[in-house]
Amino acid sequence: MNNTANINNIIHEIETLDYTGKINIMSKIIAMLRRSTTKQTSTKITRMKGLGKKVWQDVDVNDYIAKEREAWD
Repeated sequence: MNNTANINNIIHEIETLDYTGKINIMSKIIAMLRRSTTKQTSTKITRMKGLGKKVWQDVDVNDYIAKEREAWD
C-alpha cells in the first residue's frame, strides 16, 4: 500500500473519532514533530568552523565595516 493510501486510511479513521480523540491524536503528532525537529536541528557550533571562509577571503574587514557604517546615515 502506498503512502497516499495509508494517509487516506488514517484520515478516515481520525474522522470517526470524537472531539477528544481528535485532540489526543493531534497532540501526539505535535509531540512527534517536535522530537524529530529537535533531532534534525541539533548541530555543534564547532562544526561550523571555517564556514564561509572563501567568501570573506579577499575582503578587507576595516573597509567593509566603514562602508556598512556609511550606509546607516
